This record gives sequence, C-alpha cells and structure tokens, in this order.
Amino acid sequence: MAKVTPVLPRPGQEPNQLPGHGETRRLIPGRAVATSIGASTLNSVFKVGPVHNVTEQTLDDYSMFKQLLSRKVSWVLITAFTAVLCYTAVRPALCSHDERCQEQHSSATELVPYSSLISASLAAVLMHELASVILTFRTAQKALSLIPNVRESLIPSALLCTSFAVLLLENMPFYAANSAWFVHASVSELPELDRMPVYTIFYVEWLVNVPILLVLAGGVSLGRPGPEVAEPLVLTNIYMILAWCADFISNAPGKWAVVAVSFLMYFKASYDMFLWVKRWRVDNPDGHLFGRPLLAMALVLVFGIYGLVYVFRLVGVVSWKFECIFFLTMNFSTKLCASMSLAGIRSSEFQEVLLVMLANTQTSFQRTILGDIDDQPALRD
Repeated sequence: MAKVTPVLPRPGQEPNQLPGHGETRRLIPGRAVATSIGASTLNSVFKVGPVHNVTEQTLDDYSMFKQLLSRKVSWVLITAFTAVLCYTAVRPALCSHDERCQEQHSSATELVPYSSLISASLAAVLMHELASVILTFRTAQKALSLIPNVRESLIPSALLCTSFAVLLLENMPFYAANSAWFVHASVSELPELDRMPVYTIFYVEWLVNVPILLVLAGGVSLGRPGPEVAEPLVLTNIYMILAWCADFISNAPGKWAVVAVSFLMYFKASYDMFLWVKRWRVDNPDGHLFGRPLLAMALVLVFGIYGLVYVFRLVGVVSWKFECIFFLTMNFSTKLCASMSLAGIRSSEFQEVLLVMLANTQTSFQRTILGDIDDQPALRD
C-alpha cells in the first residue's frame, strides 16, 4: 500500500468548501497523489488575508508605474521626497523660537494629563498585543512544518504593535518635553490665526501609521494585491504633507489652492479604497459589507472627519486646542478600533487553518482505507 502524506493547500488550488463524503473518491485520482483542500489565507501584499485569485492577465492590467509603486521602498522614497520638498519651500519656524506660539502652547496645560492618560492606555494595549504575538508564535512554532506561512499570519499583529508604539512616542513629548520642539508656528493673513501652534508631530505619526492602517484594511482584510494598495497609500501620504505645508503659506490663494489639491487627492484615494471593496465583492459575492470591508470604509469616513476639523481650524471655526485634543483622541481610538476589527479576522483565519488540517486528515484517512480495499484482491491472488 502506498504511503500518503496529507498536505496543506497552496493559493488558488482549493475549492470554496470542504468535500462531501461522496466527493472524496472524485478528488483522489490515485492512491499516491496528495490532494490539497481547504481555504487559503495568503495574498500578494503580506501573504495573509482572504483569497484573491491574481492571474497573469490581472497582473498585466497594472501599469509598470503601479508595479513600481507597489514596492515598499517606493512608498518611503516618494514620501521622503515630498516632505523634504515641502519643508524646503515653506521653512516653518519652530514654536519654541516664536514668543507668541510658545505662550499659546504653554497655556494648554490640559494637554499634559490628557496625553499622560492616553499613554498609559497605549502602554497597556501595546503590552497585550505584544504578549498575544509572542504567545501565538511560541504555540505556532510546534506546527511550523505542518502549517505554511504561519509566521506571515502574525504580521497584522506585528503591524499593530508598531502602530501603538509610534502612538506612544507621539504622546510622550506633550508631558515629557521641556520645549516645543515638536510644534511649528502657523502663518496666516488673519492676525488671530497667525503664529498659532501647529503640532507637526501628528503629521509625522500619520506618515507611519496611516500606511499601516491602509495595508491592514486593503492587504490584510480584503486581500488586495500590492499595486491596488500602493496608489491610495502614496496619495494619502502626499496629501497629508501638503495639508501640513498649507499651514505655513501666508498668501491666501496659494494656501487654499494647496488645501484644494489635498482634498482632491483625498477623494481619489477614497475612490480607490471603495474599489477595493467592489473588487472584493466580485471575488466574494457572499461576503458581508460589515465584515472585512468595514475597516476600509471606516477609514474613508474617519479621514474625511479629520479633514473637516483641519479646515474648520484654518478658518477659525474651531481653536487649535480643540484640533489638538481631537487629534489625540482620534489617533488612539482609530487604532484601537482597527485592532478590534482585526481580532475577528485573525480568529477566523486560525479557524480556517484548523479546518484545513481536519479536512486533509479526513481525506488522507479515507484514502488509506480505499487503498486497503483496493489492495485486498491483489493480496488474495
């Protein structure tokens, strides 16, 4: 009797459901052939997420520019180039070098205890996420030879840990810094809005954490390929830098022209994110909109609210203190909600892995029995 070893599926080689009892013989072309069944959790961005059948024809549809854009080093280089170019163009003054700005910043004493409480909460969440990653990895090490890409399945948790760590670093200067080195003084034609604090540290944090959120929403949750995720990611980084740059343009038409370009790029990036959901629905017609697509749709809404608060502060509808507290609150709550959303996805993916192993074990057992039955006449002869 031939020895049969169960194997786990490769992407794009599995049916949508487990085989029934009557289908087992059809799935086995020969006793010595191993059959892969079950669900796969790989994608082309970080090798985790739902199934997305990327064919050669699909890849040919992407332009060479998008293929280049999908490389992570391209994200970093384009973001860095845009940031250096904008900083060189506006040359903002540090708040610590401007008496009025420093006075305004020092008057916001309520930011110290508020950011301290957020830091304590972030530290607790970060420790919980780190413990989860470490314990899961130690447990999964026992099955590295059986479960493919088990290390890649921990990438979402590792990205969340990075996001929480960056948030913790963002909040620390509010209560630990001796000077306002992380704040710049705004420039405006309106005297009441001129030389007000602009917290550059928020924008720096967004340039790290927003790409993480977009990768989690598009690559991990929806399984979109690299070129699809890259375009809105780069657009988002660019329009955030332009929005920061607009705070230091004294000419009103120039300021609002930059703001208008930023919002146009926001709408384009949002449209691309809705296309993620639309294409995911094509691949998964039975999928629920309040499941995996929820994170992407929520990010479009949240980024829009950020933009409204930003514009309201530019025109003086809300104060810079309100904007600062709003950003501190939303930065923490958005990442926390993303963690909660991905918790269900990670749980379902581990259940899929267990189903895969169970299905392969059952198929192997049935194959072995069928092999024994087929070998019995030969033994009698």
